[in-house]
Amino acid sequence: MCGIFGIVTKNQEISVGKVVFEGIKRLEYRGYDSCGIVSLYNSKLFIKKEAGKIDEIHKKIKLDEFPSGSRLALAHTRWATHGAPTKQNSHPHLDCFDKIAVVHNGIIENFLELRNELTSLGHTFKSETDSEVIPHLIEDFMKKGNSFKDAIINALKKCKGAYAIAVCQIDNPDLIIVARKESPLIIGIEEGKTTYCSSDIPAFLPYTRKCYIMEDDELAVLKAGEVQFFDLKSDNKLIRKEMQTIEWNIDAAEKGGYDHFMLKEIYEEPDALRFTMKISDQLLTKFANALISADSIYITAAGTSYHSALAGKFIISKFLGKHIQDMECSEFETQLKCSLQDNSVIIAISQSGETIDTIEAIRWAKKTKSVKILTITNVVGSSITRYSDHVIVTNAGPEIGVAATKTYSTQVLALALIAVSIAKTRKIISNEEIVKYQDALAGIPNIIEQFLEKNVDLIKYIVNNLEKNMNYFFLARGISIATAKEGGLKLKEVACRFIEGYSAASAKHGPISLVREGFPIIFIAPPDETYNRLVGNVMEFKARGGRIISVVVESDVKITKLSDITIRIPQPADKFHNLFSPITFMPALQLLAYYAALAHDLDPDKPLNLSKTVTVH
Repeated sequence: MCGIFGIVTKNQEISVGKVVFEGIKRLEYRGYDSCGIVSLYNSKLFIKKEAGKIDEIHKKIKLDEFPSGSRLALAHTRWATHGAPTKQNSHPHLDCFDKIAVVHNGIIENFLELRNELTSLGHTFKSETDSEVIPHLIEDFMKKGNSFKDAIINALKKCKGAYAIAVCQIDNPDLIIVARKESPLIIGIEEGKTTYCSSDIPAFLPYTRKCYIMEDDELAVLKAGEVQFFDLKSDNKLIRKEMQTIEWNIDAAEKGGYDHFMLKEIYEEPDALRFTMKISDQLLTKFANALISADSIYITAAGTSYHSALAGKFIISKFLGKHIQDMECSEFETQLKCSLQDNSVIIAISQSGETIDTIEAIRWAKKTKSVKILTITNVVGSSITRYSDHVIVTNAGPEIGVAATKTYSTQVLALALIAVSIAKTRKIISNEEIVKYQDALAGIPNIIEQFLEKNVDLIKYIVNNLEKNMNYFFLARGISIATAKEGGLKLKEVACRFIEGYSAASAKHGPISLVREGFPIIFIAPPDETYNRLVGNVMEFKARGGRIISVVVESDVKITKLSDITIRIPQPADKFHNLFSPITFMPALQLLAYYAALAHDLDPDKPLNLSKTVTVH
């Protein structure tokens, strides 16, 4: 949940301070309550750090200005877990003699025991963080005669929990040592010139597309333009890793003329969906066959990914003919401890592939029973993929805005593609119908593009008319309950409104008592098998003074007549398109949330108290 960036270079023509400043800016979505940079030059550590957002800190202390001869630097942007967002708690953290600097992403679970042990040995701590134990442990092992590398290895052996760390030390001015366990870390390289380490690819993408993706329990020694990898589980054995080439460029990771990443990423949804449709038939068939042969099926995720799971469960069940149990990943082990059976299949969904609760759920399941894990993620080589039997990567490209947009849509699409593959494999519908479902899927990007081209002014009008409202209901039936929950979550995340995303039928059992004159209620209303019952729900809430905003298809009549405002999605009113409405209806609700955030002077890219990737409990 924090961002790490580092550089070691031979290139005399670049400013290390400028590179790390720009790199950490690209990682600010991973944490933005404090940041810091350390540069090593002439056997001395130069440190700048402060609480606040990067641009605010930069105005005060010029984060990019370091000694011109420096060829090595580390940077960190923090999302607080242990200790408040203060200068003292910001990274990097140092040992007692200011010789060792560490930046860390993750949580050291036994830090209190380690801190007490180190304090008893005479170490002095300056922060409240768990991370600060790491430089002191390294210092302690170096005092015992360990080399810099061996001291880090032995320090990590004492740490329980998750980490990605990058470490520099004044007596080793030409190298950075990094290691990872359950937190992402990627090495970028310009061979013979410069080596980078980062929590995510965009930080070094302006300089190189060549990279190595580190795996759990690996350590790497970085020198300028070269890197060596070691396996911490196999007596620190030297290992060879395959270099990868990043196919997308830095333009994909920057705003590209939009005011915010969130808006850019909403407009990127059509292309992200087109790329995701290129998932191979062979891979889809593997997913389909695993589900067809399973005795029990579970689908698990958190947050937005859980809402995509709800939509996908509905679509897959239509063709699979089996029950799929949805379950929030944080409750997975608790609920299934006594009932998980062999030959179960678990569909795990995580945008980043680093969501700790999802990883722990499938890791526990793998240890407990003979199960198959089918994973959907947006990040190649992420932690979740290492516990999975089959993996679909959604090809949404980098998503910088904290509130998920295009990753949600591509997750639902991936699940829909699996569903159609199941229909083909089981031959439960005619070839003609399969073609119509495939055509409906293929048409989704065009539907979204048409909507975005024509309806922005309408969304702004709705926001301006609802600007004073603090409370909303998002209501639906059937598959659209997932859309209501996710649409409501977006408004909750970025505009800080209180939302209930609910079944329209269940809303009569309590929530309707909150409705007063002008209370805004957003109905998700594709013309599917639940439509006529939803008409009745609209009438019930309208009769109590609710202000009705409905999301409908272009040809809608009944609910349009009952609504104060309609948002019309340009798609046909047939069962083939209705089944995929969680994808086509969502950009309207994402835009609503985006413009609502602006109306309340909030930054939609950096929602209050939220982080893009949840890698700790």
